[in-house]
Amino acid sequence: MPRLVLICLLFCLTISAALAQAIVVRDRLLKKLNALPVTAYDTARVNTFNALASQYYLTRPDSTYLFAQQAYELSRRLNYRAGEAKALNRMALAFGDLGNYAKALKAYNQAKELFVKLNDTTYVTGVLNNIAGVHTKQGEWRQGLVILQEAYALYKTMAQPDFGLKPILFLGIGRCYYNLHQLDSASAYLNQALPLAKQYRPVSIGTILYLSGDVALSKNNPDRAYSFYKQSIAVLNKQNAYLGLDEVCYRLATFYQKTTRKDSALHYAKLSLSYGQKSASPQAVLQSSQLLTQLYKGKNDTEALRYYETAVAAKDSLYSQDKMKQLLSLTFEEKQQAQEIEAAQAEYQSTVRTYIFIGLLAVLGVIALALYRNNRQKQRANALLHRQRDEIHQQRTKAENALTELRATQTQLIQKEKMASLGELTAGIAHEIQNPLNFVTNFSEVSAELVGELREEETRPQRDAELIEELLDDLTQNLIKITHHGGRASAIVRGMLEHSRTNTGEKQPINLNALADEYLKIAFHGLRVKDKDFNTELKTNFGAELSPIEVVPQEIGRVLLNLYNNAFYAVQQKQQQGQTGYQPRVTISTTQFNRTIQIRVSDNGTGIPESVKAKIFQPFFTTKPTGEGTGLGLSLSYDIITKGHGGSLTVESQEGEGTTFVIQLLS
Repeated sequence: MPRLVLICLLFCLTISAALAQAIVVRDRLLKKLNALPVTAYDTARVNTFNALASQYYLTRPDSTYLFAQQAYELSRRLNYRAGEAKALNRMALAFGDLGNYAKALKAYNQAKELFVKLNDTTYVTGVLNNIAGVHTKQGEWRQGLVILQEAYALYKTMAQPDFGLKPILFLGIGRCYYNLHQLDSASAYLNQALPLAKQYRPVSIGTILYLSGDVALSKNNPDRAYSFYKQSIAVLNKQNAYLGLDEVCYRLATFYQKTTRKDSALHYAKLSLSYGQKSASPQAVLQSSQLLTQLYKGKNDTEALRYYETAVAAKDSLYSQDKMKQLLSLTFEEKQQAQEIEAAQAEYQSTVRTYIFIGLLAVLGVIALALYRNNRQKQRANALLHRQRDEIHQQRTKAENALTELRATQTQLIQKEKMASLGELTAGIAHEIQNPLNFVTNFSEVSAELVGELREEETRPQRDAELIEELLDDLTQNLIKITHHGGRASAIVRGMLEHSRTNTGEKQPINLNALADEYLKIAFHGLRVKDKDFNTELKTNFGAELSPIEVVPQEIGRVLLNLYNNAFYAVQQKQQQGQTGYQPRVTISTTQFNRTIQIRVSDNGTGIPESVKAKIFQPFFTTKPTGEGTGLGLSLSYDIITKGHGGSLTVESQEGEGTTFVIQLLS
């Protein structure tokens, strides 16, 4: 098991290296997005969101969807149809990569309608090509071919065609004909695509060549296929196209696997695995490592086991979300096996009793024959029992492995929730630090203007002493204000550095009032960044008699941040109901009774129904709509307070009136 964990880590490191270049581009785009003013909701922000969505495609389809969705919503508010259509196209790409083909087709068709209205034939052709890709991913080659032919017909009507589209369309049509076993048509289109790709779309040359090799191999022309594969490798090597190189090497490995040249099969299978790891493609790693396992099996079991573990690591990244269904299925199969064993045992006992009864009534010869047959039957039954016990043991082992993988998946979800909390914390801190920095910038600009006036006054033959004195006083006041607001920004940064230096999980004495107030501001400003129209009354009743308490500040801060966000969400939901005279309000109070310190976070929002109040601290239970909550926030908060700090976390709520969460800690 430790060896499998090591392989998983190496696999993740390989993916990280392959994505380094993409991360650089994303960081540049994120910096550009952050540089835009918070109040600037224009087409520049839409285009940046769309560019970020493109950068996350194939590596983080969930992030692709989130950025594209923000671009889509902002485009609709701005009536920016081009941005809206491009955002829909990227949302569809994310849906397709996540396997939700129905939503992908719906979004593609919406994008196509918008591009038609915009009279953008190039984008309509591209969207049709993407729609065909959704159908071919599901094996619907005939439907994909029809749509690609429609796209090519539209392409021929362009006054100024994008020549890079033509080889892509021919490649797609050739691929469809190949999978429909119409090899001559496939060859014809691939032969047309190749020279066009060399002139207008060099990145497609390698794919066209190895697909031509597949066609030649299907036509029983292995020499021509081998030639195409070698040409493809040469082109893809120059382009550092690792995913394409993986495909070609895998084809050559399977090609040699069917011949006596097993060494060549191993060579290309290893190359395929190496390129698959460089391309960060779990599917590529899975197929090449499975092939290597087959090639080494029975010849070098150590190597076979190593590549098998690599395949398991890749498969885990592809299929982790199906583990719960597999576990239930295995449990059901185990019950079936147990029932079959019981039936076999009952049948065996009945047979034994029958033979004993016959033996008592028969002559000695019949008795001998009966005993002989009874012995044979017993051996068969025992053999059957042993086989079934072995099968049960294998199924139980599979179930235990599936459970282990499920727990690992749950751990990943918990980490994702923690990262979501960190994102909200960062947004609030950024807003807090922006205010003093804005003051510093503004007063610096004014000071520069004052210095300019001073210099201008010094050049005059007759200087105005009073004006110079007044300008110097103003300049002094500005410098004092710059120093003051710079100090505010420095204090915020210093506070965050103190937090970062105490992230070891060790308890330390803190001022709980200051911590609660700090995270209240961070949570409020973080939500304001996401929804600039949101507002609520904030009331604080901090007990002056609170003594310092030893806690892990980051953990308690995470709990408070989660409770504040839940309170803001509740009043926001009630505000959207449009009740007349409703004023949203969130109240935080602290008190101390003897050695017990109590924190109360109250809101006058929607409240919690009595039927679900007992479930809110359960993992993965949430009352929020799909996509707005994981159901882990309150569960993690409950564990932090009760298990990590020996306190208690309770809830008081009345549906439609509001909710109060109560934290109690021992000082």
